[in-house]
Amino acid sequence: MLQSGWIDVVRRTALLVGCASALAACGSLSSAVEAPSGASTASQAPPSPELQVRYDALVNRLQAGDATAMTEMATFSAAHPGLAGPLLNLGLARARAGDEVAARTLLERASTVCSHCGSVWNELGVLDRQQGRFAEAERAYRRAIELEPAYAAAYYNLAVLYELYIPRPDLALENYERYLQIGGADNQGRDVEKWVVDLRRRVGATPKSARAGETS
Repeated sequence: MLQSGWIDVVRRTALLVGCASALAACGSLSSAVEAPSGASTASQAPPSPELQVRYDALVNRLQAGDATAMTEMATFSAAHPGLAGPLLNLGLARARAGDEVAARTLLERASTVCSHCGSVWNELGVLDRQQGRFAEAERAYRRAIELEPAYAAAYYNLAVLYELYIPRPDLALENYERYLQIGGADNQGRDVEKWVVDLRRRVGATPKSARAGETS
């Protein structure tokens, strides 16, 4: 099963970026089901194992670039409109294909279907950042964190945004540190630790009067 929370990888030296390095599911199907108004998610019956197996297979085919998988996932989504995972994966597939308009439409639909899925807002932030909509990306990443306070990818992406696109090294440091505290991905941790050391030096060298005049 693919894991949710793909990170918008941006190297400070090479700027190697992508909307998502791989397709992601909004957790399992059961975690992407929106509870009825006034009810808890736990009160809903999870999707059947058979449905989960079908979904997992479609996600794997999308990731592999199967030409028919996108159409089949769209059919699956239409048959199960209360699931955000298929919409999220379709959005990522469209973004990977370069259709950012369709990707945004699908991700926004996913955000209305699942109001607690931080991964959807994380991917909207990635799309906004790629399109140069930095203020919107900031809001999207913050929304992802608000919905899922332990969602590591959103902290990482927000830190990158503050370091490279919105000049706020203090906030970049804060979010990188939080990313490490909650167990960010092992393949990023070593680099992030180096960046934290550098940012601590830079933030310490910034006059307090200058920092006080900045806004978040």
